[in-house]
Amino acid sequence: MSTQESAVAESLGRLRCEQPQCHFYQAELHGDAVSFRRGLRLWGIPALEMNGAPPDVQNTWLAVATAVSAEFLVPVVIFGHMNQVPASAQLIETEAVLDPAWLAARQVALTQSLDHSMLNQEWRRSGEKKGWVRIGWQPDSDLETGNGLLLAWSSPLPLRRIRDFAARCPDLALSGPDIGALVAEIAAQGISAARWRFAVK
Repeated sequence: MSTQESAVAESLGRLRCEQPQCHFYQAELHGDAVSFRRGLRLWGIPALEMNGAPPDVQNTWLAVATAVSAEFLVPVVIFGHMNQVPASAQLIETEAVLDPAWLAARQVALTQSLDHSMLNQEWRRSGEKKGWVRIGWQPDSDLETGNGLLLAWSSPLPLRRIRDFAARCPDLALSGPDIGALVAEIAAQGISAARWRFAVK
């Protein structure tokens, strides 16, 4: 992770947003996408993966992201939105919250809430031990078969949902951005699967 991605993520992570703030990822503003995602997870900043979803889906997801920002006074970063906002309109504030206890309390409440986000979906279609986990919006044709867990948020990771799903389906196929790093972070939290299969996008 370069200085740019780390600095931007830390700046966002310390913000207390009195008005909802959604930041649309742009390389010139936020740096490398993979490194920036890692920085966001390090600071527990919500990152929503739209993956170029249709406009009606994007509108629904953006409304949820705005509500999350308003409830937890936290900025939300949006990846894969079709209508990018000019970088000049996404100026990052520098005023920071210096109270670590306040930041920690917000993080606990935020993570618990996103664990149960309405945008995450789970399908239990059979008793077999195979399943898939996909990060971000997917077309319906990719969700029609198998036991599956669709995670809209790549940060913070919904570890409880992943742990419960991996316990039922230990033979897991994963797809999404920076899957190798995601698996390492999941494993570091004590979540294991009998077999990981990667489908990197």
